[in-house]
Amino acid sequence: MFTKRIRKFLLLSATVLTLVALIIAILGYIKLRASLPLLEGERSLAGISASVLIERDFKGVPTINGQNRRDVTVALGFLHGEERLFQMDLMRRKAAGELAELIGDIALPFDKRHRVHRLRSRARQLLDTTSIKTRDLINAYTIGVNQGFASLRAHPWEYLVLQQTPVLWKPEDTILVIYSMFFELTDTTGSQESMLDLLHEALPEELARFLAPPGTEWDAPMIGEAFITPTIPGPDVLYSIQPKTDSSQWQGPWKRITPPLDTGSNNWAVSSFRSQHGGAMLANDMHLGHSVPNIWYRAAMMWTEGAEEHRLAGLTLPGTANLIAGSNGNIAWGFTNANGDWTDLVEIELNPNDTDHYLTPEGTKAFERYEEILHSKSGKDVALTVRETIWGPIIDTNHLGRLRALRWIGHDPDAVNFRMADLETARTLKEALAIATRAGIPPQNFVCVDRNGSIGWTIAGKIPERYGFDGQLPSSWANGKRGWKGRLSPELYPSIVDPKAGVIWTANARVGDGELLATIGDGGYALGARARQIRDSLMTITNVTEEDLLDIQLDDRALFLERWRNLLLLHSSSHGLEEFHHLLKTDWSGHASIDSAGYFLVKHTRLIVFRIVYESLTADVQQLDRRFNIGVIRQWEGPLWRMVTEEPKHLLPASYKSWSDLLVSAMMETIHLNSSKKEPMAHRTWGQENTSAVRHPLSQSLPFLSRWINMPPRPLPGDSHMPRVQRSDHGASERFVVSPGRENEGILHMPGGQTSHPLSPYFGAGHEDWEEGRPTAFLPGPTVYRLTFVPAE
Repeated sequence: MFTKRIRKFLLLSATVLTLVALIIAILGYIKLRASLPLLEGERSLAGISASVLIERDFKGVPTINGQNRRDVTVALGFLHGEERLFQMDLMRRKAAGELAELIGDIALPFDKRHRVHRLRSRARQLLDTTSIKTRDLINAYTIGVNQGFASLRAHPWEYLVLQQTPVLWKPEDTILVIYSMFFELTDTTGSQESMLDLLHEALPEELARFLAPPGTEWDAPMIGEAFITPTIPGPDVLYSIQPKTDSSQWQGPWKRITPPLDTGSNNWAVSSFRSQHGGAMLANDMHLGHSVPNIWYRAAMMWTEGAEEHRLAGLTLPGTANLIAGSNGNIAWGFTNANGDWTDLVEIELNPNDTDHYLTPEGTKAFERYEEILHSKSGKDVALTVRETIWGPIIDTNHLGRLRALRWIGHDPDAVNFRMADLETARTLKEALAIATRAGIPPQNFVCVDRNGSIGWTIAGKIPERYGFDGQLPSSWANGKRGWKGRLSPELYPSIVDPKAGVIWTANARVGDGELLATIGDGGYALGARARQIRDSLMTITNVTEEDLLDIQLDDRALFLERWRNLLLLHSSSHGLEEFHHLLKTDWSGHASIDSAGYFLVKHTRLIVFRIVYESLTADVQQLDRRFNIGVIRQWEGPLWRMVTEEPKHLLPASYKSWSDLLVSAMMETIHLNSSKKEPMAHRTWGQENTSAVRHPLSQSLPFLSRWINMPPRPLPGDSHMPRVQRSDHGASERFVVSPGRENEGILHMPGGQTSHPLSPYFGAGHEDWEEGRPTAFLPGPTVYRLTFVPAE
């Protein structure tokens, strides 16, 4: 009897719990549907002077048709606010160091690193100095954003999950979004200088220069020639070090180091005389982290100014009001990160009698102190004291405990100036280059083509003008003999216009030498292999079409690793590596293809060789400062290849009998790592390693929702050191090819889609095109949804 009662009670409890769960799910679904944007019909909108028509295609790409740019700006802000508010919120909070307020204590360390720059305060100051016209457009955009998310019947779903209320958008937040891109695209820690400084202090000078050269034979600059990897220093220079044993014998943080991905962006231009249709063409694929939604928001915009009709198409950045990259019918433009030297570490000389003061060319000065309060969702407040110098804030100390300040272009009043907005109405390449050299953005390789068939390159963004030093190593500026004069005059910016070969290319690698290189500096250029593969492909094709340029964007040939494959074939022919050798011989397609086990083996073995050799040779550096990271060295391929092929005995790590022994050991380690997966080596393909992870930022916290809020994982071809840069969560954030005036023949696709709302009719639309590399249309397709904004009374 007692057992029956228990059973009835448990059955009743389970039924009640099921009903409660069902009610919660239904209420959650209702709330989720309520956060969908309005796609059709008519609604009033404050801030516009006349009706604005929004036509969306099946991918959710809008065409915004208004009477003037201001009305179009309000409408674009509305669309961003209703579909991308959470993304915009993350970006402004990342820049300002305010993430913990939204997501909790876990973000406090991140906030501390970013709050030291006091960018919200700088954004407010910058806003006060912008032109009336610019401020009016920013205000118009802000009006649109706040109406956009207010129009939803429920807060965007991310806020429902976080149990937070969205904060109104402010004009200064648009500047913070641009600042967030400075964090993505420039060095805010001085890591390159720190690494070089430690190398040169701990190692003989010749060895330091050898291990971290400025370039290699893989370079493919547009101006000048490839650099030659320095010759291997002889045994006589190793007076203070001996190569240590392999890393398995060492304890320290460097055991966890893996080399950085050689990622970035590609763009190139083809002159009219090389194209099939007689128009100049631009190809651009900007490589960034993948997410749902994608960082870019596709849009076409149309308005009339006087008697002139303006038509824009391409990519916008939610949080900002302008077209970032694309075409206006007269010019088309795109970007890759320039990797120049935009940062310096300034070693601070304290007043020996008063450490609250430091030495400057004008005498001693007191540190300016700012008390910043970091708020957290948990209710916890953390106080942060920021000390600033005339050069910038104190960000760290070196291995000797000496304070270092950061001189960074992002702190300057003209770091952001909205002049790139003028590209929207520029008509010629000459106009566009002049705009780029006066712009305030994270410095980029700016490649542009115009309707007349011309092509050109320059740097867009601020180039600092140094005096007294080259900016490669940290130094004191106290005596006034070195520092920055300010911004390089636009007339002195390097540029290339209509080269004889009819092609321009950039891929985050060095673009020139001599005076050009001295002007831009070296902030850690990517290895030139990717740029070289692009250049060589461009030089071999004629009668070029848009599809030809997309084919280059999708080029996953493993030309760079071919010589490593041959080297490993040579050394794996014995030593019990028969299966390894067989796979290199038979399962190598010459591509970073998803079904290739050979590619996986070669790639990983090379990285293991790098780790063994460089950790050995930099052990003294690591002992000097445990923060040293060999991954910061970007041009290690040249020195490493010289060592494994020239086999210098005095640089061989101590626990190996020969360089062949080291290579065999690296291959054995690759096998060991593979066998830990409990599968045959032949089944461990590149596709298993290179499976896409295009995820929503909250998906790790919501694993039970991952199948609904993420893109499905899928093995993808491509890798670093080839045009089709692709890793699981990083790669082409878009690919487009366009000729001004022929936008209807252009190509554009991107991962993740236009929206992060899983119930949207176009959630994930276009993602498969990006995966497959399908040449989808640059312009929006036929109208599926039509919405009209009318002025609010």
